[in-house]
Amino acid sequence: MDFIKNFIVSIFFISLLCLIQISILNPLFLGYYSYIYVLFIFVYPYNKNKFLFLFFSFLIGWIIDHCMNSGGIHAFSTTLSAFLRIPFLKFFDGKSFINRNDFSIYELPFFRTTLYIFSLIFTHHLSLLILEILKETTFSQIILLRTTFSSIFTTILCIIYFFFKKN
Repeated sequence: MDFIKNFIVSIFFISLLCLIQISILNPLFLGYYSYIYVLFIFVYPYNKNKFLFLFFSFLIGWIIDHCMNSGGIHAFSTTLSAFLRIPFLKFFDGKSFINRNDFSIYELPFFRTTLYIFSLIFTHHLSLLILEILKETTFSQIILLRTTFSSIFTTILCIIYFFFKKN
């Protein structure tokens, strides 16, 4: 029963994030600097089915790719970030995460939470923008600058979400 509830809630949240991304943020920012769908990676419970989590991460990226006609770059970047979520969390939280099954991101200190969110978002955006530039076969754009700005913006959006969710 818990599996079905988790599945339905995840599908609803994915649909909501994709709707916000596609209908509001993409037209507003022309698809740059606003990838709020990455929030799913942080919100999904840490002790649930890992395969299902990777599948959902791929699914949300695939939906964004399908609607933006971007050729799979969002699916790859989202799945990569989902795959690296636990190693990044182990790096920023250390041994206390490894020994607990009921971990919540709200338990981390603010500075560690911010670094964790920023590093995972930076990895997502870096892989996304590298693949985008390789797809366009033009190397005149500055990858690191675009990655940094979009990572900062998305990190701020995620921190605002977690701040309001906590209160």
